[in-house]
Amino acid sequence: MQALVFEDKGRAVLRDLPVPDPGPGEVLVGMEVAGVCATDYHLLRGGHLVRFPLVPGHELVGRVAALGEGVEGITPGERVAVHPVVACGTCAYCRKGLVQHCLHFQALGVTRNGGFAEYLVAPAKNLYPVGDLSPERAVFAEPLGCVLWGLARLGPLLGEEVLLFGAGPIGLLLLQGFLLAGAVRVVVVDPVPERRRLAETLGAAETLTPGEVPRLAEAYPLGFGVVAEATGRPEVVEIMPSLARRGGRIFIFGVHPEEARAALSPYKIYARDLSLIGSFSLPDNLSEALAFLREGRVRVDPLISERISLGDLPEHFRARLEGKGLEKVKVLVRF
Repeated sequence: MQALVFEDKGRAVLRDLPVPDPGPGEVLVGMEVAGVCATDYHLLRGGHLVRFPLVPGHELVGRVAALGEGVEGITPGERVAVHPVVACGTCAYCRKGLVQHCLHFQALGVTRNGGFAEYLVAPAKNLYPVGDLSPERAVFAEPLGCVLWGLARLGPLLGEEVLLFGAGPIGLLLLQGFLLAGAVRVVVVDPVPERRRLAETLGAAETLTPGEVPRLAEAYPLGFGVVAEATGRPEVVEIMPSLARRGGRIFIFGVHPEEARAALSPYKIYARDLSLIGSFSLPDNLSEALAFLREGRVRVDPLISERISLGDLPEHFRARLEGKGLEKVKVLVRF
């Protein structure tokens, strides 16, 4: 089979690999659609648990091609979404339902081979039938699951004004999630005009460039109840507390480089009663994400900027590492 391989930092190439055999409790999935995620760029730069070589790809939809020993309740040919987190199921965090914090954490496309390949092997327990939901919508189940977990971490939003930095795929899903959860107003900051326009289409009350952020102090003198970021940029985190109202929440959602540091004032967090909240990956909530997608509660079709083939991926990653194509939102790989 053909597969994209991250062979080393900054090096993404196509390779011919053997089709993997599913072991006991595993399933072979023939890939149909995979989403390209900002985490994939982060991995290619050498961050976030990556061990080279790696077949990346963790936003995954395909059809069941073969069953390993002992697998029941799954039908060959059935279309499924794949939860990427491979957890032990028995450690203290798994027993709390926090599979993404498993003490033996593994993830398809992150620490073990993922779905930028014609075939993928995954544990049967990680597969979720998608029924008649189109694969191009079902592939958003994983990022939407991350957003739903973030909303759960953040807590009640009814009546809040929210400031959101970042209008990439995750930022635009967060925008819709904030509004569904009851935010009365979401202001979005992003440097890319195309992304700002899309944010307005999806419900942002106002969009700004980063250079326009200082004027928010006059327009919102008390600050925002929630200040969120989906940028992965520590310089954004540093200014977030100054934009929050007293008793507000600072929400860090973007994937930052492990070595990154942000200077925050402990006194300001203490004196303004601010809460600092992070959100990592997703628990076992793919069913809920698929339900939102099936019912059309979250709009994902407008997020799709480009559809490419597996063979196009090396050039796509090369261009992105050179800073090209930043105006694109979601890129899907069709098999």
